[in-house]
Amino acid sequence: MTCGMAPGMKKSKAAVKPKPPPKPTSMPKTGSQYATIPAGSFRIGSLPDEEGASSKDTFKSTVTLTRPFLMKTTEVTQAEWYFVMGEPTESYDKACGLECPVGHVSWRRAIDYLNAISKKEGLEPCYAIQGEKVVWTQSPECTGYRLPTEAEWEYAARGGTDTARYGEIGDIAWYYDNSDGKHHPVGKKAANAYGLHDMLGNQWEWTWDVEDYKSTPFEGEMNDPIIGGLEQEEAGQNRILRGGNYKERQHIVRAAHRYQYPAGSDDAGYGFRPMRTVLKK
Repeated sequence: MTCGMAPGMKKSKAAVKPKPPPKPTSMPKTGSQYATIPAGSFRIGSLPDEEGASSKDTFKSTVTLTRPFLMKTTEVTQAEWYFVMGEPTESYDKACGLECPVGHVSWRRAIDYLNAISKKEGLEPCYAIQGEKVVWTQSPECTGYRLPTEAEWEYAARGGTDTARYGEIGDIAWYYDNSDGKHHPVGKKAANAYGLHDMLGNQWEWTWDVEDYKSTPFEGEMNDPIIGGLEQEEAGQNRILRGGNYKERQHIVRAAHRYQYPAGSDDAGYGFRPMRTVLKK
């Protein structure tokens, strides 16, 4: 018997990737909206009795961030990525449009975007690419765009609160119960006290920090912690994502929840938001 298709059968056609609209001719308005996050101290991690809390996100540590910083008020959108990088990401969905957050962005691709936008605006790129590895040059003193550290991300996400979320979950986040299994245009849910939208839900957000299996990453009194240092030890090193996304259930979509994934890998639910350090004049 010869292997092949039975009579009358038709070859299935590959899914057609939706054709995006014309490339934006300038950075969309969302791309220039940043909130100033003040310096300050906070208790990092979950409360011991918090729903979903585990040993991976419950710490006995107070973190002080000694520098204020600027953080984008929304996740990076398809329109912003399209303008900077020349095409939308693989997660582009015609029904959601260019105002949806990017997905299918690995930690490493996020680094490329941040360097590219720094160069477009005449700022110092924060990252040096050395072969397959990334080095964060000048540490937080860099003037360009970068990923937040874990501590910076959680401090900004909390917006001055110490509870699991900065509001009622349905009001602030797209998640399993209300997303209809898909991401949504940015900025449609209520912001936190700093004016940041979608810090919880919609897309997971990359941070700079490494997943540290060898020790407790946050312990005691800490100033400006950078977990894993300024240089990748290996290209496939796990990096931390925060905030949960549209597919996650309530116990995941919390300010303290931590997730990790290899730096070179991606998923439709992985995005990011840029920030910049505010330097003293």
